[in-house]
Amino acid sequence: MLWLQPLPWVRWLSVALIFVTAAWIEFRPDPTVSVPFATETIAPGEAVDQANSEFLDVPEGELVGASLGDVINRTVFAGEPILTTHVDTNFGVVPNGWWVVPVALPEGAQIGDPVRLVMLDSGTEVEGIVANPGSDDPFSSVEGGVALPPEGSTEAAIASASGRIAVLLSTG
Repeated sequence: MLWLQPLPWVRWLSVALIFVTAAWIEFRPDPTVSVPFATETIAPGEAVDQANSEFLDVPEGELVGASLGDVINRTVFAGEPILTTHVDTNFGVVPNGWWVVPVALPEGAQIGDPVRLVMLDSGTEVEGIVANPGSDDPFSSVEGGVALPPEGSTEAAIASASGRIAVLLSTG
């Protein structure tokens, strides 16, 4: 009566399917992303383009690369990856020759917003532009940064360091 028993084909097929699935999960290629690498030394202020960079595949989540057209904020040597931390987010917002002074900015400040700094000791006012809005994290000690023209930046830096500065954020 052995030949009347059901054949174990279904069990064998399910075991084989589980084995193939497990092997695929274990040995499949890692997902990758393209990240730009410098083919030559890139100076601060230069844009990332196809002439000075090439895109190479790296495992996903390992590096966060910059995009073509981004402006570099520090020297990137040939062979180094060009990361988002190397990108100048203030390019085009902060005029050349201006200085960025760290200050506590009001909530809602965005890059490029006009601000007025008032030094509490002297009453001097200086017009500036938000260059870095700071962190939204309430436990962060990162202050924002305001770009100021050279003639008012020294007094504003002194007032900021002593905590004797008021920041007025423009509404429009």
